[in-house]
Amino acid sequence: MDDVAPTTQPPDRTFDSAVSAWLGHQRHVRRLSTHTERAYEGDLAVFRAFLVDKAPKALADLRRIDLYTLRAFLAARHHHDATTSTLRRLSALRGFFTWCRVSGHIEQSPADLIESPKRPKALPRAVSVDEAFALCAQPAAGSKAGGHSRGIDPMAVRDTAVIELLYGAGLRISELCGLDLNDVDIAGRSVRVLGKGKKQRVVPFHDVCALALQGWLDEAREQVAGPHSAQAFFLGARGKRVIDSELRRRLAKHGVEAGARARVHPHKLRHSFATHLLEGGADLRGIQELLGHASLSTTQRYTHVDVARLTRVYDLAHPRARTD
Repeated sequence: MDDVAPTTQPPDRTFDSAVSAWLGHQRHVRRLSTHTERAYEGDLAVFRAFLVDKAPKALADLRRIDLYTLRAFLAARHHHDATTSTLRRLSALRGFFTWCRVSGHIEQSPADLIESPKRPKALPRAVSVDEAFALCAQPAAGSKAGGHSRGIDPMAVRDTAVIELLYGAGLRISELCGLDLNDVDIAGRSVRVLGKGKKQRVVPFHDVCALALQGWLDEAREQVAGPHSAQAFFLGARGKRVIDSELRRRLAKHGVEAGARARVHPHKLRHSFATHLLEGGADLRGIQELLGHASLSTTQRYTHVDVARLTRVYDLAHPRARTD
């Protein structure tokens, strides 16, 4: 019997197959957060819709996608996307095509020659200290106004603990929702957080925050806990682990009722945490550790906030700066 030379199967160069494999790589190898993975998946879905309309043959063969295809895509999205959205889409495309090149699907990434638009230098927005204090007190006040003065509204108790922890420890909303009971050390005034890239850090919190967390455990959690609660620290009204969309909606509502000047969202409290620490004299490197930033340059944005505050103080105080 003659020997038969083995055949080598050419790589699957279809767009959908490559995207599926790349997302799996992001999930299992790079261990990106679910939020980032979902954002990348959405970005590539938008790009796929563009290919269906403008370059359908490229769906069957990635090698048909070139520099001009990407430029046409970005130009088509110009009037729909903010600069930050464009940067994220471009980041997703760069990562995808780099992986395709390394995996042998294409010889060169068409995204390598695309220049990134300049990121707008928007300062992080923070609530004032007075607004933060009013926001922390709002769930309890709203509960009494809503007829819960004689009993305990477990969701109001939870919201107080959530706001105190977001503002008192600077957590991301995904980090807070992922907390388990054994992650929170109330006696030691610290919380163990699983941040981006699955990196753990321990963040301290203050006494008032500790009281709010203890109040949630002692007074309210057991009222909503059920068979699906498991070890989740924060629960929703139905006893399951709380989800970020619920907390975003509740926080926006409390912000309006507390009289905040602008819409309050979880990341604004994280910004406020960093800004108020810096204004109080905290070390920038220490703030970086507390926030879980991989790079100090990310944390350095808050120095601009502090300079802006000092400029206002200067303009009000210096005799030569006053025009009246």
